[in-house]
Amino acid sequence: MMPNRTERPAAPGRGGAAGAGAGPRRGPGGAPGAGGGAPAGGGFGKGGRGRGGTAGAFGKGGAGRGKQRKSKRAKRQELEQMSAPSLGGVSVPRGDGNTVVRLRRGSSITDFAEKIDANAAALVTVLFHLGEMATATQSLDEATFEVLGGELGYKIQVVSPEDEERELLDNFDINLDAELAAEGDEQLEARPPVVTVMGHVDHGKTRLLDAIRKSNVVAGEHGGITQHIGAYQIDHEHEGDNRPITFIDTPGHEAFTAMRARGAKVTDIAVLVVAADDGVMPQTVEALNHAQAAGVPIVVAVNKIDKEGANPDKVKGQLTEYGLVPEEYGGDTMFVHVSALRGEGIDELLEAVLLTADAALDMRANPNKDARGIAIEANLDKGRGAVATVLVQSGTLVVGDTIVAGIAHGRVRAMFNENGDNVTEAGPSRPVQVLGLSTVPRAGDTFLVTPDERTGRQIAEKREAADRNAALAKRRKRVSLEDFDQAVAEGKVDTLNLILKGDVSGAVEALEDSLLKIDVGEGVALRVIHRGVGAITQNDVNLATVDNAIIIGFNVKPAERVADLAEREGVDLRFYSVIYGAIDDIELALKGMLKPEYEEAQLGTAEIREVFRSSKFGNIAGSIVRSGVIRRNSKARLIRDGVVVGDNLSVDTLRRFKDDATEVRTDFECGIGLGSFNDIREGDTIETYEMREKPRV
Repeated sequence: MMPNRTERPAAPGRGGAAGAGAGPRRGPGGAPGAGGGAPAGGGFGKGGRGRGGTAGAFGKGGAGRGKQRKSKRAKRQELEQMSAPSLGGVSVPRGDGNTVVRLRRGSSITDFAEKIDANAAALVTVLFHLGEMATATQSLDEATFEVLGGELGYKIQVVSPEDEERELLDNFDINLDAELAAEGDEQLEARPPVVTVMGHVDHGKTRLLDAIRKSNVVAGEHGGITQHIGAYQIDHEHEGDNRPITFIDTPGHEAFTAMRARGAKVTDIAVLVVAADDGVMPQTVEALNHAQAAGVPIVVAVNKIDKEGANPDKVKGQLTEYGLVPEEYGGDTMFVHVSALRGEGIDELLEAVLLTADAALDMRANPNKDARGIAIEANLDKGRGAVATVLVQSGTLVVGDTIVAGIAHGRVRAMFNENGDNVTEAGPSRPVQVLGLSTVPRAGDTFLVTPDERTGRQIAEKREAADRNAALAKRRKRVSLEDFDQAVAEGKVDTLNLILKGDVSGAVEALEDSLLKIDVGEGVALRVIHRGVGAITQNDVNLATVDNAIIIGFNVKPAERVADLAEREGVDLRFYSVIYGAIDDIELALKGMLKPEYEEAQLGTAEIREVFRSSKFGNIAGSIVRSGVIRRNSKARLIRDGVVVGDNLSVDTLRRFKDDATEVRTDFECGIGLGSFNDIREGDTIETYEMREKPRV
């Protein structure tokens, strides 16, 4: 009789099977090893125990290979599950609460999962249980990541655009900080100052720039400046030498602020043009505020002094109210009287610019390295393609260099100066037009020379991807009245910057005067960085973006598409029709910014009648409450014969007979435990108190 499959003897293990029976030999579905398994109650040989056997089989023979692999995998999974606690039914690795995870703007759950070595699908589930629904590849904002990271024990740090750019370049072995640190004084050479002309419309900015161009001492050699390239350089004779000065010829402070919003520090000195007959006008104040917010020195050009009714002294008096005090009044601001129409005072103005630069600024750069700089403006030309006006800030740009500017990249095919002449190289503070870029960069984009075209293209692609992800992510508000206390607690801000816009100048001035009279104490400041009449414009939003300000609109609304821009940039817009509503909101926000002041408030006193010793709780004070109320977990101090013998204690235990109590009131007996403090005696007094925040008046 042929034995059936279940009776077929198993192969012996190492040393042979000493047992009487043989375990079943099963197929791959649950196969034991080759050393046959013992049946229930079966032998005790050295053969490996079969899966069907019971604990009676104690063979030393190893299981088969399939069993070994499965066993190790199962143990590894079990270990991972033990080390990764479950949240929402999903196992995820947790941090210790202090682990910092750095993420780029617009990162996705997949990016976060890679940082903490977790499954992206598991994090999607965790986020769903936290009340937020998102896909693994969806770009998330900083607030969402903070909630998710806090739940998992991680501190999320979203990398700033500057750090993001630095990390991006570090991946390509380009370290700008290391380059600056390695530069010694012997490598630095003098460079021309970069000047921006700003002011009110119709006060003569364009005519003044034309007069400055004509005053160029070498203009005759080049035939004059024939084209507009956004910036140009002139030579001025100063103390016997021809000193170059670079002027940025932009549409005024709008482009100036737009470049600052892109993180570009371009201007060294601002020339504020004020008409002597009109005096200080709304856009004059706006330009002044922008220049002061940028922290650049200001030279005032009092124009149109040849006109009837010109009053330069009036201009000086008006600007003194805005912090520009003339030198003759004891200040440090240079005022120059000019007439752009007649060409008067131009040399004096250029002298003032050079004197201010020499006195207040370090005008040096290293020309002997790869170029770094800023794209001032760019356009798409039908015949020449992308044309960008760049300002070299350090190094020397040479035709043939491979550059990357923002998301644009390419090889410099040709360069032109302001006269339309071909140039082969451009040093520090030199503006040139560049041909050869793949696309049009934005105003304020930084440019740098890369080792080869492949590196430039990769940097541009990564920048473009980062910008796209950041745009897809919901932008977190920069600052708002509601979150000022949290921002101050985190050390992010200590000044409330405001931009005031109203329907009439009287209302704006009244609002500003009322706001500046708010008494908020030390440590917090209120600053009105700009005020004006009319609708809220894109320029206001740009300024608020740069200086982290709140825009207050009094009986005005934003212009077309400005509200969308403010939402996109995270700027807080506030609209009021009653002046007291704006004042109350600002006052409450400012008081919320202040660190709270606390004062001690006594809760109650208790007299110790008897001391009970406990091996578990230490000494327990059998007491009677003499006044007020004794609360558990309140602060306490112990007084003996009028002297404090224990302070900053805590009522850890409070009982009435055998029951725990939350509080005990006057004339009731209780047992009080002061934690590890056991120096208590009969007749001592326990005084309890709490720290309460003092209301501000």
